[in-house]
Amino acid sequence: MPGTLCRMKVAALPFNAAEGTKPAYGRQFSAFAAEQLRAHAGAEINSVSFLTQTQEEGGTRMAFVNIADDLLPYDQLKDLFEQADVELVMDGLLKETETGFELTKRFHVKGSEEPVLLETDTFAKSELFVQLQKVIKTLAAQAKIDLPELLAGDTMEFGTDSPTAFLNFLEGYDALNYIQQANGAVSLQFSPEGSINALLSAIEEDTEFDGPYQVLVQLARACAHYRIGNFEMLESALQKAVQLVPDEYPGYFGLGEVYQSVNDFGKAAEYFEKAVALEPEDPALYTRLGIAQMSSGMPVNAERNYRKAMSLEGDDKPSADYLATVLLQTNRPHEVPALWKGLIDQNPQNAQAHAKYAISLVQAGKEAEGEKAFENALETLEDNAIVKRYYAPMLAQKGEFDRAMDFYEDCIDFAPNDVQLLGEYAQTLEAAGREFEVPQVLKNLLASNPDPNTRANALARLIELEQPKRAENVEGARQKMEAEDFAGAVQILKPMRNWLADYWKLWALLSSAYNRLEQYAEGEEAARRLLELFPGYEPGYGELASALSGQGRHEEAYQFLRFAAANNSSSLPIHINLGLAAHRAGHIDEAKALAKQIREAIGPNEELDPVLTEMEKD
Repeated sequence: MPGTLCRMKVAALPFNAAEGTKPAYGRQFSAFAAEQLRAHAGAEINSVSFLTQTQEEGGTRMAFVNIADDLLPYDQLKDLFEQADVELVMDGLLKETETGFELTKRFHVKGSEEPVLLETDTFAKSELFVQLQKVIKTLAAQAKIDLPELLAGDTMEFGTDSPTAFLNFLEGYDALNYIQQANGAVSLQFSPEGSINALLSAIEEDTEFDGPYQVLVQLARACAHYRIGNFEMLESALQKAVQLVPDEYPGYFGLGEVYQSVNDFGKAAEYFEKAVALEPEDPALYTRLGIAQMSSGMPVNAERNYRKAMSLEGDDKPSADYLATVLLQTNRPHEVPALWKGLIDQNPQNAQAHAKYAISLVQAGKEAEGEKAFENALETLEDNAIVKRYYAPMLAQKGEFDRAMDFYEDCIDFAPNDVQLLGEYAQTLEAAGREFEVPQVLKNLLASNPDPNTRANALARLIELEQPKRAENVEGARQKMEAEDFAGAVQILKPMRNWLADYWKLWALLSSAYNRLEQYAEGEEAARRLLELFPGYEPGYGELASALSGQGRHEEAYQFLRFAAANNSSSLPIHINLGLAAHRAGHIDEAKALAKQIREAIGPNEELDPVLTEMEKD
């Protein structure tokens, strides 16, 4: 019998961990029960995480918190009822014993200080699965959820018969969950090594249990992406995983991503190829292989794999864009139109292919044919909104502003909160001399939840249009900076901080001026405000690192830039600053390795050579 949707608002809190008990178990015992009811009974149960912000070297980070080593006082639960508007809360306490666990489960309903259920079970590790199923059933009963057959029987499927393997799996999954919830901003004290080892132990315990293997791969990929732990740890763990489970492709795919994270694209391609050999019908694997091959200077191989990916893809053909890039980068722009024309022939109503076909003709120097293709698409497509979206910028560039604005306005009618569309429309209005209409468009853009970088630039332009005199003063400060009158620039900018608190250009100039005057504490404050407003402004990272180093806080500058580099993997300025900061903080080997990677990426460069030489010093 299918489960009945839970209409009661329910919160499942982590079970607090008693002293000597791994908090990961308490979090995941509760979360596992809630997830089973969400997945198999359609219940709306929120798993609450006690994640708190901490201020550490490098900025704000997140940490899991075990609130107490006993049951929570009712006042804390009362706050949850009031703030989250829930009707039932499950919490409890988990204690690890010599032979197993003692688990106390407690349930409160809104408005009652006394629990509606409080029960404690002491059980051996061998009874783990029985007790976890009991948590599920008890939570379902209190929340008035009808259990599906999958969960209602005497036993249920856990993926393994080994409680030890399952506990190790939960420990590893907890680490992955932490990284994902913190979006990589984990505490500097966090190391994934224990969780990785737990997952490897789970795989060794039961190689047929798929969960630990899949979580290990995801954990390694997340760590590589956010630069958590180190390459050697991640590479070693995945090598052990593929030895234990040699016939599954995700481990090889994970190795490819880990090598890619340190810019070893040749090795990355080698492991992506192994993944493809095990899963030859997955187009995404061919695409990733092609990307690695392009990055390692093998465009012929990349092209072959992009074409293979396209042969396996549906009508959308996402790899076509990658193939078009290869053709452009190998000086074959004349071949790109045929690529898109082939997709049009397969599906004449493929609007994306029509638009890209027209654009590719223009890029190939066939502007008249490109315009004709756009006009033909407008006439023949049942839905031509995408074509108008691509055609409008070209019309604007040609000075055909009225038609371009008509197209933009048609697209905005369908997508009023499309941030990029609104931005292009604002630029076209300015180019057409209709500057008076731009502020309202920018305000609409800002109300459409843009990313912080787009927000910073849109707000800056709005300030320049609505507060021109103040913006002119900032421009005057910039001219003083160019003349190396840093004190003069500060004199102009400092009184304007309150008036233009959201104008990133002011803070960029101010942080730079303070650093050059060696007023590093003020430079740090200005740089932090700059990056808060405009996190994509790459010079700002250098200014903040300089301000920290100027105060002797070299390790903090290094940690800050490590995190910045993880989130801006293609930024040369940030990686150069990271290398210098690493050297100043005493991480000489890492500084040398970064210098080597940069030299390999950019080739001979007289301008950067002194900087890289500084990074390479013993």
